[in-house]
Amino acid sequence: MKENEIVAYYGPFMPDVCYMIFALNMIGACPYFLKLAIGPEALAEETQECRIAIVFDQMWENVKDEFSKDRFEKVIIAKITDAMSFPMKQIVSIISGIKKNISIPKDKKYLSVPKARELGSQYKGTIKTEFVAHRSAFITSSSGTTIGGIVKGVVATNESVLTQLKMADVTGFQYFKGDRCLNHFPPTAATSLNILFFLPLYRGMTIVMDPRVTEKDFYDQITKLHVNVACSTGSAWEALFNRLERDINNGKKYDFSWVKCWAVGGEGTDVKKFKKWQSILHKSGSDRGVASAYGSSELFASACSETVDVRYNFSKAIMSVGIPLAGITVGVFDTEGKELGYNMRGELWIKSRSEMKGYYNKPELTAATLVDGWIRTGDLAEIDEKGFVYIWGRLKDTTKLPGGREIYLFDIAYKIKEKDYIDDAIVLEKPIDNNSVNIVAHIVWDKSVKDEEKAAHLMELTEYVKQYEPEVNLAAFAEHDVMLPYSPTTLKKDKNKMAEQSEGYVQVIDGQRLEYTGYKGVKNNT
Repeated sequence: MKENEIVAYYGPFMPDVCYMIFALNMIGACPYFLKLAIGPEALAEETQECRIAIVFDQMWENVKDEFSKDRFEKVIIAKITDAMSFPMKQIVSIISGIKKNISIPKDKKYLSVPKARELGSQYKGTIKTEFVAHRSAFITSSSGTTIGGIVKGVVATNESVLTQLKMADVTGFQYFKGDRCLNHFPPTAATSLNILFFLPLYRGMTIVMDPRVTEKDFYDQITKLHVNVACSTGSAWEALFNRLERDINNGKKYDFSWVKCWAVGGEGTDVKKFKKWQSILHKSGSDRGVASAYGSSELFASACSETVDVRYNFSKAIMSVGIPLAGITVGVFDTEGKELGYNMRGELWIKSRSEMKGYYNKPELTAATLVDGWIRTGDLAEIDEKGFVYIWGRLKDTTKLPGGREIYLFDIAYKIKEKDYIDDAIVLEKPIDNNSVNIVAHIVWDKSVKDEEKAAHLMELTEYVKQYEPEVNLAAFAEHDVMLPYSPTTLKKDKNKMAEQSEGYVQVIDGQRLEYTGYKGVKNNT
């Protein structure tokens, strides 16, 4: 591998990958942690400059067509068993072989990790390259949860990493030597690579790596492994606390006195859920509870957080994400680039020495995002007089009304969530044809709501939204059990999946909840 070259990686965190990350950095090469849900066209585009790839064998089928091409000179095949000893290695090999028939070509182009180690041991030249300022060090992938969003490789430098580590020091992150940190995300996410890998290693912690992300797996990771530090999305925490609440109501006892820093990041959550989660933790012995935080791939992770000294501001309809970290400057700006005052909504701009170098091979998008030293986040936010930051949603999450005025869809969702009988809601534009502006509300009922009450509630919601925005046509509702669906790869609410839903909607006519057939067989235009 050569200095300054880009090395593609596709897979989860594994022990071998951990040392490869540092080895690549030492020789001045840059690993690109590819989004696991990346499509074939994006994969070809994002790896066009790569000649070497590393891939997890269990995920080979997803990338084999691209990585088998002649431009890839070497492909290192990493197995979960490479770091295991006998007899566990043999047992896991048999089980994984039974579960999945993996067909990797038998060719000198494809190297096992042990073979790569063997070749590496034969090298007698210089290993550590000289430090170069602002060298591309790591490329992570944006989550791409926006409907129709594109894959963006976010290029971080060594300065990005070091700045984030020192900001965590000065801000007082509750990471302590000997404690355990859970990392169940792949390194493709900046949060995973920085907050859940570099920072805990830097602080002398033990990292528990488990790439399984089902609800049961997350529950087991949290409750059985006693992880002091964990960071996940609002959806993941919601699934966990729903289970904890159910168990506690059935008489089960929990002891969470060992919790140091559990953080809600990603999509965040609302005040009602957050307060419930706090109550569950405090009743189970935790004096810390859970914290709300906000980060960005473009900053190589953290921007704002609640700390042990500054926490829990519930003064607005939405949950705050805390205050900016030491070394972070934030501002709210209008569409003309004018900075707005306190409690005014606008786009959140951020300054930090941890900012990205740019988007990989996307100069126009980089120029639109990095402006005069600021990163334009694309998030609608406001800041109060105490410095608390509130994130309302993505600026792109809008619909245009017949009169030409644009409104934010999440504002309608927040109006719906004002009702006690609604646990959660997301509103999406769902046109029947190119001229329609119909919207649909995906809702979760509060568990106290009875079936016979739902028709009246839906009628009330329709009228409530009409009063709020007379030009809005709330055509139908999609009802979900317990919680809104979330993506198994990002653990965020899966807006793309909800946008593609064409059946299962209901509306109320003459007081009756009826199946809504308006979207059946209609190609989604969102």
